[in-house]
Amino acid sequence: MGMSDDTSSDGEVGGDTGTIQPRPAPDTIYPSLPLDELVAALGRSTLFRDVEPAQLRLLAFSADVRDVPAGTLVYEAGVHGAPAILVSGGRLLADDDVIGPGALINAQGAMAHTELPVTLKAKTNTRLLVIDRPLVARLISEYPTMGRAMMQSLGMDLRSLARGIRAQARDAVAKASSSASART
Repeated sequence: MGMSDDTSSDGEVGGDTGTIQPRPAPDTIYPSLPLDELVAALGRSTLFRDVEPAQLRLLAFSADVRDVPAGTLVYEAGVHGAPAILVSGGRLLADDDVIGPGALINAQGAMAHTELPVTLKAKTNTRLLVIDRPLVARLISEYPTMGRAMMQSLGMDLRSLARGIRAQARDAVAKASSSASART
């Protein structure tokens, strides 16, 4: 797994937060998950659930590895275009919630320009796998079945969302009708 293109020769890691942060010593990071567990974590997400394990392995292996010292702000809530982030080792604070290895944050950021809903800060020295849109686009161009599987998952989510909205609309109409009938 390679280091970020924004890693400088003096060991500092820049991020999309616009700050330059020192990188912790490798021996101070909590043990990272093995590749098979990272693949399993990706497969549990809605976006990647239909992607073949071999392609998820390639995605996890190709992701940008970032080692982040404890106390470092990783991303502010509301950042536009934040990537998907998989916690490989250590702990992050997502607002007030502590999340650890295997947590996938902002999965949709791997495919779309999204807004991050939470502030992420390293609670401990942490290792992250950053899965950005250019990486996913490159893999989809090399493995079109991966893209089809991801689109199928997104389509199922959209159909489910549409069913939920229709059910809420029916409930609201029924409630309004019963309220109107009760008043007359």
